[in-house]
Amino acid sequence: SFLLSLDPLTERKKPDVLIMSSTKSVAFTLFLVMVTSLPFNLNASSRPSNALHRGSYLSVERPSVDVLISENGTFKAGFYQVGENAFSFAIWYAETLNHPATVVWMANRDWPVNSRASRLSFQRTGDIALLDADGSVVWTTTNKDRAGAGEVAELWETGNLVLLNRERGVVWQSFDQPTDTLLPGQSLSGSLRLVSRAAEGNHSRGYYVAQFNEDSVLSFIYDGPYTSSIYWPNPDNNVFQNRRT
Repeated sequence: SFLLSLDPLTERKKPDVLIMSSTKSVAFTLFLVMVTSLPFNLNASSRPSNALHRGSYLSVERPSVDVLISENGTFKAGFYQVGENAFSFAIWYAETLNHPATVVWMANRDWPVNSRASRLSFQRTGDIALLDADGSVVWTTTNKDRAGAGEVAELWETGNLVLLNRERGVVWQSFDQPTDTLLPGQSLSGSLRLVSRAAEGNHSRGYYVAQFNEDSVLSFIYDGPYTSSIYWPNPDNNVFQNRRT
């Protein structure tokens, strides 16, 4: 596999069990009544899956439960803590015993949401939107051609988060909005760009950019607050001199 990341430089204790042999059936009946009496909630199932259906939502208050997991468990998508009381909606390589989670995409890298009441949910338009605690829209998918309203969002095993219509046509995908990482099978072309994170552990936008220029040459750019310049390939050479034809 191949991954390109533009970057400047994690014993369950058994619960106590009380057994009353003479009242097993009564206790079991009572348990069923209690469970079936619980209020129904439209948020994601307590058992994570790879799909979020229209009418459902993911809550920031349950980040370990309200999460999408790709079919084979390679990737997760959900609320990722980026600071005190601050979360971003992100996709990451799932953590393992030997490796921590590795973030590969963020929806709101520069505008974290609050740790209370924020959620990711479907809009009436069929887009999915990230809402802050006050209900304001921090980020939303953009379905420009409106090829049918989105009905379900799925996290694929490739790490691509896709919004599908009734015919399962793709109306939006995270692969079309990269942040600082290019995954296997993902293309960087046209006006798409990779923008570095600000620093190690800081996922906000940094100053280093990778994109194709008007001559379709891949360029690396320093785009700082006061100046912007290409540092690779040599900006003083033409396309032929840089052997980029």
